[in-house]
Amino acid sequence: MNQGSKIAKFRRRKSINVGTMIFFIIFVYVFINVYLYFTKDHLSIYEVQKGYTSDNNVFQGLILREEEIFNTNTTGYVNYYHRDGERLAKNTTVYSIDESKQVYDLIGSSEGTATLTTADINEIGNEVADFHTDYANSNFTVVYDFKYDLEATALEIQNDKRMANLENVLEENGTSNIFAIEKSKTSGIITYSIDNYEALTEDDITAESFNFEAYDKVQLLAADLVEANTPIYRMITSDSWSILLLLEESQFNKIKDEKTVRINLNDNGLTTNVPVTTYQKGSDYFARLDLNKYIEYYINQRFISVELEINSAEGLKIPTSSIVQKEFYKIPVEYFTVGGDSGANGLVTENYDKNGELEMLFVPTDIYYNDGTYGYVDRRLFDNGNWIHSESTGERYQISEVDTLDGVFNVNKGYAIFRRIETLYENEEYSIVKEGTEYGLSVYDHIALVGSTAVEQAIIY
Repeated sequence: MNQGSKIAKFRRRKSINVGTMIFFIIFVYVFINVYLYFTKDHLSIYEVQKGYTSDNNVFQGLILREEEIFNTNTTGYVNYYHRDGERLAKNTTVYSIDESKQVYDLIGSSEGTATLTTADINEIGNEVADFHTDYANSNFTVVYDFKYDLEATALEIQNDKRMANLENVLEENGTSNIFAIEKSKTSGIITYSIDNYEALTEDDITAESFNFEAYDKVQLLAADLVEANTPIYRMITSDSWSILLLLEESQFNKIKDEKTVRINLNDNGLTTNVPVTTYQKGSDYFARLDLNKYIEYYINQRFISVELEINSAEGLKIPTSSIVQKEFYKIPVEYFTVGGDSGANGLVTENYDKNGELEMLFVPTDIYYNDGTYGYVDRRLFDNGNWIHSESTGERYQISEVDTLDGVFNVNKGYAIFRRIETLYENEEYSIVKEGTEYGLSVYDHIALVGSTAVEQAIIY
C-alpha cells in the first residue's frame, strides 16, 4: 500500500430495532389502559330479586278490656272449681269457702289420686316447653308464672272430680253459716290474677303507665286461706278489647291519617287488620287499636308485643343507589301512531327536504310511561321545538314540555338501557319497586349497582 494514499472513513448508519419499538408501543398501551382502569368509575352489577321490607315498628302495647274484680265476703279456705281462662255462664259455681276448714278438708281428702289422660300429659308438656322457651336469668318472674300455670292446669284436671266431691259433701253434711258456695254474678272469662290496671280507662293512661319495671301482677291462687274483702277472682266480661301504644312523633305522623292498620301480635303470631285511632295528650302521642276477638289468649297479660305493618311493601328489591332520574319529552297520547315496517309506536314529525319542501317522517319511539294524557319519549330522538303531526286529527304540536322519570340502567344485553320504576318503599339502603310495570324491571334482571356510573347505550363489557 502506498504511504501517500488516503483512506476515507464512512460513518455507519444507525438501524432501528423493530423489537424494541414494538415493546415500547405495547408498554405505552398497557400503561394507558392500567391508568384508565384505576381512574375510571367501575360499573358493578346487581341482580334484581323479589323482596319485602318495612320500617321497624314494634311496640309494647298496654291492654285495656272490660273486666271486674270480685272479692270474698268472709275469711276462710277456698276451693276453686274452674280453670284459669274458662268461659262461665252467669250463676255458675265458681268457688266454695269454709271458715273452719272442715268441709275444705273433706273435699280435698275425697279426691283421691287423679288419673292423667294423654291430653292432660300433653297440656303439662306444653306448659314446660313454653317455660323453657321464655326463661331468662334477667326475668326470674317467669318462674312464678310457670308455677301458677301448672297449678291452673292441675286444677283444670281435678275440676270434674272436685265438683262431684262437692255435691257428695253437701249431700252428706249440708251447709252451714261457716261454709258457703259462691256463684258467678255475670258471664265471662274467669281468671285468677290482678294488677291494679283493671279499673283504668283510656283517659287515665299516661306515658308513665308504660313503665314495665313498676308493673306488679298478683296471683290469687297462691294461697288457700283468704281474708275477707280481698280479691278472689277476676272476670272478663266482653270480647272487645283495646291495645294502647305510646308513639314517637315520627311514628304518630305515619299513621295519624289511617283508619285501619295491619298488626302482628308477636306473642302468638297472629296477624290481622284492626281499626286505629290516634291522639295527642300533652307532649305524648298515642294510638288505640280496637279488637273484638283473640282476647282469650291474653287474659293474664297487661303488656303485649305488637308490630305495625306500616310503610311496608312487596315487589322487586333493588339498591337505592341504582335509582337515577332521566328527562323525557311529554307528548299528548293522540299524536302517537303505528307505522313503519315493524308496526312500532312512533311520532310523525314535520321536516323540510333540501329543496325546502315539507315532508312527513315517521320516527319510531318507545313510550316509557303513559299517564293517560301524555306519553313520555326519549329526548335524544327529537329536538326541542320540533313539530309533530297527528294523523287522526290533522293537528300540530310543538315538542317542548319536559318531565323526569325514576329508573335504573338495565345491562342484560351488555349495554345500559334505561328502565322506568315505580317506588313503593325506600330507605337508605334498599328500595322496593312495583313488579310488572310497562317498560320496567323483571326478576333476575341485571342492573347497574350505582346508577350514576352507567352511561346510557354505552357498552359495559
